[in-house]
Amino acid sequence: MKRYRYATAIMLAMILWLGCFAGCTKKNDTRTIAGYAMEPSEGTYAYVIHTPHATWHLAAADIELLGEEMFFEGLERLLENQEADFEDAIAALDGYLTEVPVIDVYTDFSGRTEKAQLGAYGAYCRWNVPCIEIYQPDMAFAELLHEYAHYLTHSCMRYEIDGNFWSEAIAEYVSKFICKNRMFCSAYREDGRTALAARGFANQDGDPDIRKMYCAAAAAIRDGLMIGQTFSVVSQAPVVMTERMLEHPTLTMLSYYEAGCFFDWLVERYGKELVFANMTIGQGEFREVFGEDFETLFFEWAADNQAFCTENGLKLIGSEE
Repeated sequence: MKRYRYATAIMLAMILWLGCFAGCTKKNDTRTIAGYAMEPSEGTYAYVIHTPHATWHLAAADIELLGEEMFFEGLERLLENQEADFEDAIAALDGYLTEVPVIDVYTDFSGRTEKAQLGAYGAYCRWNVPCIEIYQPDMAFAELLHEYAHYLTHSCMRYEIDGNFWSEAIAEYVSKFICKNRMFCSAYREDGRTALAARGFANQDGDPDIRKMYCAAAAAIRDGLMIGQTFSVVSQAPVVMTERMLEHPTLTMLSYYEAGCFFDWLVERYGKELVFANMTIGQGEFREVFGEDFETLFFEWAADNQAFCTENGLKLIGSEE
């Protein structure tokens, strides 16, 4: 459940190079989307699509808002990659999940709530239902998998999770560090891929390397790039970065980039079992669980992360001297 996740144009440029949707669909009520049958429905939702892991409810007002061509072309791009991404997320949590029921996904572009309009995020997972609501069609490519990870970790996981840091950090870890994230990669234009590759942010397949992008963004924040600027923290509130926040970080005031990277580092150092079994602890309990206090571990991660970025020549766009 992200709030104000992309705080500046620099961050947006780093994370998103969303292009025009491609492909076409037959304009009739018996069409298929990415091989899935589209069934007419009554009321608010004009159509329903069933995939192995999700049931999509397509709002009539959203289809009218975007126009049929753009709506269904974008949906096809998502659904071409959704199942493989969802399978990746389930596999990333193998051994830690109970049964994983099919999740309902609702489009809500035209009727999004006042809360949804406050931030630059595209989807929201409601744990009490549970369901996922899609608020922005382009941002859904970047955020649907993160919200599905929320669903898995809060509704299907055998370990308890408490607090905004652990909730957001594990969702970032699963969706950005472990999964291939085909939906996210499919949204990049060719010129965006070329630019990323030139800066070292591409993997062996030529796809965006999200892990490297997050590491570079986290390093830039640690270098003070965001001082004086409003950015998003895992406590789901916009804050202005100060020098004191850099000198004395706290769990609830970390950016999503830092949270995802730090969580990944903890898993690498201490193993999944220990980290996953302790996602209810507060900052003051780190020494008891991990043998060092939070600040000590955080600055060790920051140094390792900076070394990784330096070794790989990684710099966030806009952070050059």
